[in-house]
Amino acid sequence: MMHRSVLFYTPMALVLGWGAAGMAQSPGKATQARDFINEIDVPTDLPEERLLWHIPDPESERDRGLKELAEAEEAGDTARVQLLKRIFQRVESIRRPEQLRLTLEDALQRALANSFAIDIQRYNPAIETTRVVEAEAAFDAVFFSDITRNKVDQPTSSQLQANQADQFSSSYGVRKLLPTGAQITGSYSLDRTKTSLSFQDLNPAYTSGLTLEVRQPLLRGFGIDFNRSIININKNNQKISTLTFERQVEDTLNQVEQSYWQLVQARRDIVITARLLAEFEAIYEYLVARQEFDATPVQLNTTLANLQQSRVEFIQKRATVRDAEDRLIAAMNDKDINLADDIEIVPESMPEITRIVVNRLAEVSTALEQRPEIRERQLAVKNAELALGQAKNQELPRLDVNLTYNIQGLAGNADRSFDEASRHKYVTYVTGLQLEMPIGNRAARAAHLRARLELLQAKAAQRLEIERAILEVNEAVRTLDTRYDQLAPTFQTAEARFREVESIVARAERKDYNTLNLELGARRSLADARRFMIAAMVDYNIAVINLEQAKGTLLPYNNVVLSTDVE
Repeated sequence: MMHRSVLFYTPMALVLGWGAAGMAQSPGKATQARDFINEIDVPTDLPEERLLWHIPDPESERDRGLKELAEAEEAGDTARVQLLKRIFQRVESIRRPEQLRLTLEDALQRALANSFAIDIQRYNPAIETTRVVEAEAAFDAVFFSDITRNKVDQPTSSQLQANQADQFSSSYGVRKLLPTGAQITGSYSLDRTKTSLSFQDLNPAYTSGLTLEVRQPLLRGFGIDFNRSIININKNNQKISTLTFERQVEDTLNQVEQSYWQLVQARRDIVITARLLAEFEAIYEYLVARQEFDATPVQLNTTLANLQQSRVEFIQKRATVRDAEDRLIAAMNDKDINLADDIEIVPESMPEITRIVVNRLAEVSTALEQRPEIRERQLAVKNAELALGQAKNQELPRLDVNLTYNIQGLAGNADRSFDEASRHKYVTYVTGLQLEMPIGNRAARAAHLRARLELLQAKAAQRLEIERAILEVNEAVRTLDTRYDQLAPTFQTAEARFREVESIVARAERKDYNTLNLELGARRSLADARRFMIAAMVDYNIAVINLEQAKGTLLPYNNVVLSTDVE
């Protein structure tokens, strides 16, 4: 397996280290080329630099071109000098005032630390955690108090009725909801009454009362499962948000790596195209020089049309490099790299070509256990089951039993009234039963039916996600094997096309139109073979990460550890 650096992701920082199987630094290009050549079926006497010679990066092409240019100028080879200058100028056309050299690990690290898409999703688990606490708080005890004063001054027609009264009432208590649905209330009340009635022995009179009340639902609203269902649903939602965050990180890593390898491909393609275009121009100029001898206007115009088309293709290839750089920058969202800045991204990692032997059934089994989408669907089914339980409970009639225990004390002041109440001399018991049954109960029945249908829907979505995971893993495994099997043929095709070009050039007795056209066709085929080779290498690396994502193991593959803590 390929080794990846360890990327520990936290919201505030990203620590980069190396796994136990990793290396202290990225291997050089020569070492990477050697590893590549050892992995594919090519002649053993092939120089290890051959691969990079076929698909060089603009940086290495620039260095090699300058060296060859100096040698050609020293030898006085004017045609070769002109050819090399054209290649050099076109390769230089993608240069920007600033350069940023990036390894793949650097790009992944920057994306993990700065990606806006990741930053948006990482808040959701913390948000859902607050909903869990909010649901649990329904069982917290609540303190309450009620204080009123009522002063009355009214006319009266009887001496047995006071025309003036000063009433003060206060109550204090604690109320708590239990998981069974019962509500327990304990309270203390103190009332003071002062009137103008001459027949009242205690004036003012103080009444103290201690009350304990229990209200327990017996049908609707009864049970620990029902009363804690909201908490459990919110806990599942919190897990779902964590899995969604995990999927977003996987998507971002996949996008960054694909953008990175596409930039590698685009930059090498620009060199291949620059070489072909320069050789095309040299052939056309040779035909122009021979138009007075054996080159006809039709041949010249045909060649010119093809040349202009090749120039159009080169302009598009150059734009492709710019687009690939911008996509990589946009995927990373690094605050130090702005899309508005004129920065050239120079990827320093080469695609790794190491045969990964996989067992399709084992990969499918891993996907069914690890894939975040499947685990999200499992939690959604659990939430639907909890919602169905809620709906069933709400369909029941309301039948509540109420038990109240009250003791009172009466005296001329507050202290004595409390003492009297504590003697339990005056005790009141109240028992009640309340029944409520909606006629028809259509709303609850409809809610029950909806919950049952939503559960069936959630189970169907879960089955669909399982089938999708199996399909994607099968396709990813097949693509992985296919891309690897294409590596050797593409390399050997490039070698064969290069030898074809050499043979045509070496055996040409004279450079007439047909011979030059044959040479040009061979060079085009060589350029295409080289493009296929770098495309196969890039596609293989992309196939590796697509398989890991299809299994739900892209984060462990990259040794990424997530933390959803936020400030």
